Amino acid sequence: MLSDQLEVRPASEHELALVAARLGEGPFLTERLARQSEDKGVLLVAWLRGDPVGCVYVWLEDAEEDGLQEYLPGVPLLNRLVVVPEWRNNLIGTTLVRAAEQVAKDRGRKQVALGIALDNNRAERLYRRLGFVEWEHGLLDTYYVVFKDGNEVREPERCRILVKDLAD
Repeated sequence: MLSDQLEVRPASEHELALVAARLGEGPFLTERLARQSEDKGVLLVAWLRGDPVGCVYVWLEDAEEDGLQEYLPGVPLLNRLVVVPEWRNNLIGTTLVRAAEQVAKDRGRKQVALGIALDNNRAERLYRRLGFVEWEHGLLDTYYVVFKDGNEVREPERCRILVKDLAD
């Protein structure tokens, strides 16, 4: 069974080049790994037989968006779930989300949240299947981080916010 061969663990600096080459988004992953080294989050990587096949970042800092600060203070945010195309629909995303939830629980958090683009139906189906529900405060204007010419650029994005209570 595939899940028996899958290992999810925090990223390490010596593996970053391999992870970035396989998953893309090298500058983003480098920035998140730096945050991880400052205990501001955890960059989780899914490994299948020594090959990185997915990742997710667990944002443990206060949210940057005013609405999230107001309605979800101190709630970890799941950020940038990625699974390589040839391994999608094999429970890797599910495994990563569950590992991210465990990171939050281990730190005493009672909820996790995330934002998804309005047209990302595949992600919405996954998160709803895993018990996430839409918050009652409507859509939120946020941004998507990209790197252009080595510089961080924040592109505006309107998101649906999903939240999940974590059982003890």
